[in-house]
Amino acid sequence: EACITPLAGLLAAPVIIEFASCSVRSDSKSLLTSCLGCVRSLHYPLSTLVFELSLHHLVACFKGRQAPRVSVTEGREAGARHHASTRAAGMAKYVRPDVAAMTTYKGVETLESIAAEIGIPVDKIAKLNANENVYGPPEDVLTAVAKAELHTYPDPTQQKLREAVAKFHGVSPDRVVAGAGSDDILDILIRAVGPSAIVISTPTFGMYSFLGKVAGATIVDVPRREDFTVDVAAVKAAIKEHKATIAFLPSPNNPTGTLLSNEDAKSILEEDCILVVDEAYADFCGTTAMDLVDDYDNVVVTRTLSKWAGLAGLRLGYSVASAGLSKFMMAVKQPYNVNAAAEAGGLAALEHRSVIMRTVVALRDERDRLFAQLQKFDWLRPVPSEANFILCEIKAPFDACTVYDGLRTRGVIIRYFGSQGGDLSNYVRFSAGKPEHTDMVVQALKEIEAQKGSS
Repeated sequence: EACITPLAGLLAAPVIIEFASCSVRSDSKSLLTSCLGCVRSLHYPLSTLVFELSLHHLVACFKGRQAPRVSVTEGREAGARHHASTRAAGMAKYVRPDVAAMTTYKGVETLESIAAEIGIPVDKIAKLNANENVYGPPEDVLTAVAKAELHTYPDPTQQKLREAVAKFHGVSPDRVVAGAGSDDILDILIRAVGPSAIVISTPTFGMYSFLGKVAGATIVDVPRREDFTVDVAAVKAAIKEHKATIAFLPSPNNPTGTLLSNEDAKSILEEDCILVVDEAYADFCGTTAMDLVDDYDNVVVTRTLSKWAGLAGLRLGYSVASAGLSKFMMAVKQPYNVNAAAEAGGLAALEHRSVIMRTVVALRDERDRLFAQLQKFDWLRPVPSEANFILCEIKAPFDACTVYDGLRTRGVIIRYFGSQGGDLSNYVRFSAGKPEHTDMVVQALKEIEAQKGSS
């Protein structure tokens, strides 16, 4: 009641507040902030919505504690924020109704915000929630980035970068398109094609449905099998039934780490549809669909330098496809979508790839070690992965939120998706890190297990 009372003024009209169960923290201030943050994020007028708050999460949050109080000042600040959000809600009349109703894609938090919340220094936190290369780029790449000319616009034709990527993959430059991360490439393709329907296969990367919805496309979900492989026959049927012109099927798939075989890809490519094989994590598995580009005009293979190259902060990705499709993608992209620093870093990363790949091997080895350690807990079921992460099912008597929060308070930051990208409410994902990070994970899990046993 102490937490909800300051919201009473907001409830004159019904309000919907949806918040991921694992975002609820164990103090009233942050809980109130979460509630108000959800209210502020709404686009519909408050009177059209329904207030629904999960009592289960509140009970779990405050079990065994005296409910803390919220100050008058905090209540007044909340009221001021509500007033601003009410004005913002009125702008919904100018926005597409489907966009106003959309759920925002939830990215990862910054280390600084996490450290401030849990009270642990940044250098004592194991950040294993974004599948980054924790070793970072080598000095030669950092030097190249630092020397990039920032006072002039970058090359809109991306000539040097496209030539370097083409040389690496053994294709012609006119088949390459670069973007601000592979997310940008996916968005460029959607804008070029303008699909009325897009096929995905959940659980999978949440950006596919997000970008599709932004473009006004119908998202057709073909759930994966129990082992998280793609139901190829069902995908082909969905493409035909809905006349889908794009299908997003990553390999390895995020967050399951499972592969799409080239034989399965070939079968899907028989349909009148563009198949996008997102290979953001291909450098960790050694398999690729790049060879299909020569034989199929309707395949697009996307890559990113965020994962293997350690350049997530620069945002750089690219696609390899037919020259014809790439021409249209170049036509609709923003002129300067790859900034000068990203281009310099990308060129240097490709030049020094052999050095960077040593860290990729280290991450792959650590993934395997982490997998073996997770298997030792009878309430965990890690899913075999071909990427630099491991999806893990949480079994009774534990639940995913308890494990997520328990690790978080101990400085181990992993990913909980809930319903984003599919039904993953009972799963968490661990990114591969350094050996000391794996040690932190194992120790924290032992403590969580011991705490459960003593309660």
